[in-house]
Amino acid sequence: SVAEAERAEKLRMQASEADHDRVFGGSTSRILEAGRRFTPYEVAHPDHAYEEHVVVKAVHTVVDRSYETNSNEPEYTNTFEAVPSRVAMTPHRETKRPRIEGTQVAIVAGPSGEEIHPDQYGRIKLWFPWDRKAKKDGSDTCWVRVAQNWAGSTWGGQIIPRIGMEVMVAFVDGDPDRPLITGVVPNPANAVPYTLPANKTKSTFRTQTHKGTGFNEMSFEDENGREEIYMHAQRDHRIHVENSRSKRVDNNQSESVGHNKTIEVGNNHHEVIGGNMTLMVGPNILQKGVTAAMGILRSKVGDLLTDKLGAFTDKLGFLSDTTMGEGNLVIGVAKNKAETVMVSSTEIVGAAKSMTIGGGLQTTVGGIRNDSTAIGHYQEVGMAKSTVVGKTYEIVVGKTSVRMEADGTVHLKGENVTIEAGQELVLKASKVDIRRN
Repeated sequence: SVAEAERAEKLRMQASEADHDRVFGGSTSRILEAGRRFTPYEVAHPDHAYEEHVVVKAVHTVVDRSYETNSNEPEYTNTFEAVPSRVAMTPHRETKRPRIEGTQVAIVAGPSGEEIHPDQYGRIKLWFPWDRKAKKDGSDTCWVRVAQNWAGSTWGGQIIPRIGMEVMVAFVDGDPDRPLITGVVPNPANAVPYTLPANKTKSTFRTQTHKGTGFNEMSFEDENGREEIYMHAQRDHRIHVENSRSKRVDNNQSESVGHNKTIEVGNNHHEVIGGNMTLMVGPNILQKGVTAAMGILRSKVGDLLTDKLGAFTDKLGFLSDTTMGEGNLVIGVAKNKAETVMVSSTEIVGAAKSMTIGGGLQTTVGGIRNDSTAIGHYQEVGMAKSTVVGKTYEIVVGKTSVRMEADGTVHLKGENVTIEAGQELVLKASKVDIRRN
């Protein structure tokens, strides 16, 4: 920090000032010692006045010559270094900086009740097992950087070791003040995700739900014949592709959605199915819709179902072995819809069918068209109706019939025929023949 830098600068300046104002001298005074205050006196220049000094270093020398002479008086001298007492005595930093070689084991620390405790730079706090006075809540340690697989400006890896995990700590250039977490190691309290060696061929990346029991996982199974990539999302799974996405499955694909599914296509949707396609809406109901439809028809029209709707009955019987869904299917097309069936198409409606067309309707049948109505047929035309038949047109109601031929012949047949005209009846022909049977 800035305050720490200013403090270091002040100490270094004080050490330099102490060297500049230092005096060196010598004496025979035996009371001089390191830390004693005194006023120096210069023998060669007695008029030179000195201010009060403090002895910072004293070297004492004693010589005993009694073994050489008969004199028993030893010789004593000393040399000293002193600085003015007004100058702060700050020593130079001469002690070598300690080094920590290798790595150490540490435990991630953090406040009680929390699982993940980083700062804005992704740094975490630690405590060392050999520190018997560690508080283990991170309040007595510094923030420590965590090595990631990649780091950049707002991109790269971001994996934060959690409180209680065992980590490996290295020190940059052996500096104790520059610790760096290089990895996380498992232990009996923090075991691996899968039991070993039973799952030795599995490579896994699993994360635990924060303050919960769930997990997200991505794993790779490399056992021969069982190769697999597995992904598990505890809650939501989102994929964002900014351009194109392609997917190919060489065998089978199964997709199960527990609730709703929405597909939004901004332009075109194209599907190619080489075999069959089954679309089921609603629960899986077997034969229910077919059985109900046949029962209603039999109760109302009896044998007519067999006589007139034989083909329809056969189709219902075929579909009775088909799995059906019970629900609603809604198809909405904003513009056009084209449907092409190369062979046959069958539509079964168990109850009623309603068709509303805003414009015109054109139906083209290349062969024969059969319309069978079990009960009644009602037709309403708002303006005009025209029916054009190329050869024969016949209407049969019981014993009564009307047949019209292309050559102009009209044959009216009935047990009793009544012709009523509100005002005028006109019969126009070159010949009129009325006969009695």
